[in-house]
Amino acid sequence: MLAYLPFTGHDRAVTLGIEVFLGYEMVVGLLVLTQAWNREKNLRRHNELMGSVIQSVSEGVVVAATDGSFLVVNEAARRITGDRRGPGLQAVDWSGSYGLYQPESGRLFPTAELPLVRALRGEHVGETDVLVHNPQAPGTADVWVSVTAAPILDRRGELLGGVTVFRDITEKKHAEELTQRLSNAVEQTADSVFITDRAGRIEYVNPAFETTTGYPRAEAVGATPRLLKSGRQEPEFYRTLWESISTGTTFKATVINRKKGGELFIAEQTITPMRDSRNDELTHFVAVMRDLTDRLKFEGQGLELRLAASMQQRLFPTTPPRIPGWDIAGAFSPALATCGDYFDFIELPDHRLVLAVADVCGHGMGPALITAATRGYVRSLARTGVPLGELVAGVNRLLLDDLDERHFVTMLLASLETQTGKLEWANMGHPAGYLLDASGEVRVVLESTSKPLGLFAEAGCTLGEPCVIAAGETLVLVTDGAIEAESPAGQVNGADGVLRTIRTGLDTTARELVESVIGATRAHAAGAPQADDITVVVVKRG
Repeated sequence: MLAYLPFTGHDRAVTLGIEVFLGYEMVVGLLVLTQAWNREKNLRRHNELMGSVIQSVSEGVVVAATDGSFLVVNEAARRITGDRRGPGLQAVDWSGSYGLYQPESGRLFPTAELPLVRALRGEHVGETDVLVHNPQAPGTADVWVSVTAAPILDRRGELLGGVTVFRDITEKKHAEELTQRLSNAVEQTADSVFITDRAGRIEYVNPAFETTTGYPRAEAVGATPRLLKSGRQEPEFYRTLWESISTGTTFKATVINRKKGGELFIAEQTITPMRDSRNDELTHFVAVMRDLTDRLKFEGQGLELRLAASMQQRLFPTTPPRIPGWDIAGAFSPALATCGDYFDFIELPDHRLVLAVADVCGHGMGPALITAATRGYVRSLARTGVPLGELVAGVNRLLLDDLDERHFVTMLLASLETQTGKLEWANMGHPAGYLLDASGEVRVVLESTSKPLGLFAEAGCTLGEPCVIAAGETLVLVTDGAIEAESPAGQVNGADGVLRTIRTGLDTTARELVESVIGATRAHAAGAPQADDITVVVVKRG
């Protein structure tokens, strides 16, 4: 427009300069606007790229302003925390809302100690373990996360907010827990465990190894398993062992090893090769030893006890005497494999039957041997035909030679004339026997008349008052196991309990009565372990 004004030449030069200046300013302005637009465009693109990166990373990322409001929460963070962001959620509510717990205490994380809260105070927080338990989804599994946090500062160093990054370490934690459990199991197992390198040098032994072998860990580590060598295995055994494990094959055998103190022990030993999971190469050998010495001894003792019990059972009458007009039965129930009770029926000429029920003080193998000897003495002397008093005195003298002051024998010994029913008897410290009439009333009590056998040389023998077993009457002889059995409440079965059972079954056979008394005694104990041997003999006259 200035070109049309009536200016002079000088004025035209000025005007041209102004036009050039204005054109330059317009160009510069356009360039500035273009650069600003490009910067904004690039910034938007950069922000979008950074947002995409943050959303795509596997770690959880949360950015918060200084007032605690969330600016960025990526998908990983939502997945781990359950995405329970609420409008206006305050920092004080973060732990409860997101289920953030301290692993050590199992309590909610205190607000002031949360990594992001600390970052908003300007702190840099290193890796911190947090247990995330979703309170709104009880069925979901807990998640372990490792959290770091840092403050966000501007160029002047002023605090703008905070950022926290957390990664899911649940699988790692579970693997660590499994490893710890396995370690605890190895440390606490009763079996000896030791680990060697490929050359056979011991790198680890568990406490059971130290206990079993006597070698402390400090002495065993660095040595080889040869320190257990007893010399009882042939060289071929060790060649086979080494060939097996060197090729990756598990080796199992029963070996005789030697403890540090020189004592031999028998062990069931399993050696398993370990391979590196990355290249499948053999790296270590794991040996597990189970000491069988005590078990084998126990099994041997058990076999001896079973043989002894079998032999003792053969000493008891296999069948009762079959005497016309009489029903006779006896049985025993031992508390252990062998017992100190015994009963016997000895048939003699002239229609006589000797009945014996005895109890040796104690249980187990020792009393069982005394029982066998007592049975032999009674049988031998009874068959000589000596009177009952002399028979008792003879048995007492023989037992005095066998027993010490800790052992003695109580016995009820009777001689029955089977044609007349006359009964002579003597009771040497034994529980009373009972003769019941046909109605079940006690007619005669066969109480103790003398001292137990095997205690005193001049004990003497006092016979009880002879009696006659009439038709329909029942004689009951027992050991103290039937009388002293206790209920769980401590109530003793007593003679009344035995007699009550007999009265209930008076119309049954002698065998049935015997089984009833033993069964009722066990029932009285209500399943408790049998405390004493139980023996019952029943004689019924038809």
